[in-house]
Amino acid sequence: METISKSENSSGKLPTRRISRVWSVRERAPDDFLAEVAKLGYGKFTAQLLYNRNLQTPAAIDYFFQASFPSLADPFLIKDMDKAVNRIKKALSEKELIAIYGDFDADGVTACSLLVQYFRAAGAKVVPRIPHRVDEGYGLNPSALRRLEAQGVKLVITVDCGVSNNAEVELANELGVDVIITDHHRPPDILPDALAILNVRQPGCNYPYKGLAGVGVAFHLVRALGKDGVKTNGLRPNDLLDLVALGTVADIAPLTGENRVLVSSGLKAMNKTARPGIVALTEAAGYKQGSLDTTSIGFGLAPRINAAGRIDDAILAYELLLTESLEKAREIALQLNQKNKERQGKLAVVLEEARGQVVSQRLAEKQKLILLSGEEWPAGIVGLVAGRLAEEYSRPVLVLERGPEFSKGSARSPYVFNIIEALSECADLLVRYGGHRQAAGFTVATANLPELERRLLAQAEAKLTEADLHPHLEIDMLVNLDEIDTAYTQSRLLAPFGSENSPPLYACYGLKLREARPVGTEGVHLRLRLFDVQRLKTVDAIAFREGWRAADLRPGDMLDIAFNLEQNEWQGQKKIEIHVRDLRMV
Repeated sequence: METISKSENSSGKLPTRRISRVWSVRERAPDDFLAEVAKLGYGKFTAQLLYNRNLQTPAAIDYFFQASFPSLADPFLIKDMDKAVNRIKKALSEKELIAIYGDFDADGVTACSLLVQYFRAAGAKVVPRIPHRVDEGYGLNPSALRRLEAQGVKLVITVDCGVSNNAEVELANELGVDVIITDHHRPPDILPDALAILNVRQPGCNYPYKGLAGVGVAFHLVRALGKDGVKTNGLRPNDLLDLVALGTVADIAPLTGENRVLVSSGLKAMNKTARPGIVALTEAAGYKQGSLDTTSIGFGLAPRINAAGRIDDAILAYELLLTESLEKAREIALQLNQKNKERQGKLAVVLEEARGQVVSQRLAEKQKLILLSGEEWPAGIVGLVAGRLAEEYSRPVLVLERGPEFSKGSARSPYVFNIIEALSECADLLVRYGGHRQAAGFTVATANLPELERRLLAQAEAKLTEADLHPHLEIDMLVNLDEIDTAYTQSRLLAPFGSENSPPLYACYGLKLREARPVGTEGVHLRLRLFDVQRLKTVDAIAFREGWRAADLRPGDMLDIAFNLEQNEWQGQKKIEIHVRDLRMV
């Protein structure tokens, strides 16, 4: 069932394991569709990719390519928006102290920064509040609410959290503090008794697009305030799109519909921004302003923003985004770089220990869901570990920092298993929980862990088939090596890429292996040299986190590869790179 190398990598650690993947090539678009799209001026690769994404009518194709900022829906279609705007305008006119209460991840930090910047421009008295992951945990915190009330706060606006905090909102009401919730997580059956709840997923909300990240909901609040006449000393909602793009991509929100518009506009803003924090973060991550894209955010900027909350305190990332000093921004960016390295080191240790539990107990062979815990596993790391193992073993994985009384965990799951729904069915065992279909966080009394595992295993057994445990790679189309440059150029028209608009996945069959060698720190990656026998063409390719495969490959082996295409720039030279997602022996 598993494709496991018998060898270990150069560090002596367990190699990465992966469940065998099933490849399927999408059906070829009909000739009449290809001809119709050609009339619109698009090539065959673009046409096939549109067809694969169910963009198959002129209207859908036109919206996909032409939708812009003015096409966004009226923010007052969001349920409770009028209540939220009226209460905020009252706070502004009466000079009340407003607290913006965020989450400690990149979505929450960018949303908090966005609202603080906007309210300050509107002349408001405002304070940020981002909880500490370890000391306070996710969402509204009773102690924090009491401290805010003691400071004189009359209005708390949450961002990227709050929709599950019934007891905490009740406490705020008792303290005489109004709460406006802006959130995008799945609402519980019973909603908090807040003054207003802005969540496009809640029942009765008529906003047409449901895929917003937390920062997207916060942005629509700003749009609504602007439409209702709030003056901001020249700051426009459009001036905050750099933060919207950063938070939306970091949270892996779907890059469809409105999010595509927001991220496209936001990337343009990021590539021209003078915001010191983003300029310094771009430098620290090794990118150039002007060439930032969703890959730059996902692999460079976002991990550094998230590292603040995972290793220390997310307020550091907030300060980076709002500082007006480039010198200060560079200083903070260097600190975040260091914290990101610490995060990588801790991840490697915990991942190795967690993977060892899976292998030694043969959990992937026995169970359709895996739950792991360790007393020394930091809460800020367990989500990353769960994500990596869920990818490797193609099943739901929950990883916890086990404490004497309470344990904090994160869950990651393939799309076929709704992990937040599964946790909601165990709500009586949990102190708190929240999240999405494929990712969630939760706190549980340690004494309840065995029962939680038993119930989740029963759900996985009932809902997951054996076929679900073998990940499918859906290949957009087959190409030959002579078509690489054209395929890349035409595919870029569909950018920005991300969740639900994945980078195109191509496949090439029957390549002869010239060389395979592990590269990178401890040989974690795999460098390949491949030869197309028919076209007498040789190419280089890289397979990330696949270095363990090198021991099983020999020159002369015939391979099929599934891959994405990326452009790399080195010393002023741009080159199309083949990034192998999977390979198989012919």
